[in-house]
Amino acid sequence: MEITLKPETLERIGEKIRSGEFESPDAVVEQALEFYLEFEEDQMDSSDLEEVKTAVAESHQQLERGETISLTEFDKRMRAKYAIPR
Repeated sequence: MEITLKPETLERIGEKIRSGEFESPDAVVEQALEFYLEFEEDQMDSSDLEEVKTAVAESHQQLERGETISLTEFDKRMRAKYAIPR
């Protein structure tokens, strides 16, 4: 399967990879799709979505302050927080 993304979307994916949040474009798209599907299937309610938005905003602030963690540690924390199996 092939997909075509707008240049703006590709740039945002690139930013996520350069920041160290993700290892690959596939990982970014996969997580985004998982969040979307959970929301669409009503597994994620609006308060969960707001929690995710807040966490993303906080992570941007931490990045600006130079507070970073490795991708491995980020993955470990998110899987624990959201009970996502490996």
